[in-house]
Amino acid sequence: MIELQTAWGWPVALYLFLGGLGGGMFLAATVLGFVRRKRHRRARAVSFWAAFACVAVGLLSLLAEVVLPCRALLVWQSFSHLSSWMALGAWGALAALVLFFATAFLTTKKTSRLLSIVWEAHPGLRGKVRTACSLAGLAPALFLAFYTGMLLRAAPGVPFWHSALLPCLFVVSALGAGTNAVTALVVLTGGARKVSRRRRRIVAGVVMGAAVAEGVLLFLFVATMLQGGSGLLPTQQLAAQTSAEMLLSGGCAMPFWGLVVAGGLVAPFVLSALSLFVRGKAGWRILVFGALLTLVGDCTLRFLFLHVGASADYVGQALLAIL
Repeated sequence: MIELQTAWGWPVALYLFLGGLGGGMFLAATVLGFVRRKRHRRARAVSFWAAFACVAVGLLSLLAEVVLPCRALLVWQSFSHLSSWMALGAWGALAALVLFFATAFLTTKKTSRLLSIVWEAHPGLRGKVRTACSLAGLAPALFLAFYTGMLLRAAPGVPFWHSALLPCLFVVSALGAGTNAVTALVVLTGGARKVSRRRRRIVAGVVMGAAVAEGVLLFLFVATMLQGGSGLLPTQQLAAQTSAEMLLSGGCAMPFWGLVVAGGLVAPFVLSALSLFVRGKAGWRILVFGALLTLVGDCTLRFLFLHVGASADYVGQALLAIL
């Protein structure tokens, strides 16, 4: 008898984080290429490889969670269920893997030299192909950031995830995490030495804006769920409220307020603002520290949302059985 998938564990939460992070990093690295292509080529190459690795590791963790991994590998061949976010996600992840790898391969000098015969025969072709791959990769990158939220929203029986704000929150969170990760890689690869203080202030402003946008969406989402969500049945409203209360004052309150709100939103905002008044390497180090805190906070957010949603779902089922 085939065992049914009845719950999602931590590998799914890891996939939600890594998939969004990979998409956000690819987007940020592509934008960086149009702003400063030659100056930050090393940082862009590392970012593209990191984006590819995030998606690959995320998919492997997702395969480790499903009951039939071999069958799950064939989801991308599903043409009759294109209304399923699982099938759409498989196609999006496949396109992301191909385009992310191609862009990283062409951006890295050592790997692109493997096709030196082609480049010598067609001067300028490598740059055109690299640009085409990076532009084509923007669509699956943005889709991955959006899809991780839609995957939860489309899951039946979990009222806490049934909100249009959830995909929006995950998109903003993924873009912010990707921007912070690429910023950290620019500093770690030595590219920050060539960046003026004015441009560093622009980066700090982007980081601050992303933190504010994510904080506003998170506040609206939790406030909506505290009021019973939108368009939910009375019993479903109780389950949504229970999930929100678990975040704010229940067993998940400490990691939520400590790692997500204080560590992932408030601290990066304050550190980015502080970097505006600090000169030299110290300012960049402050930004990197804030970027790492953002990654921890965004990862914790996925784990908590998955946990409180599934936990409160059992409460809703029990209430339905009693009524």
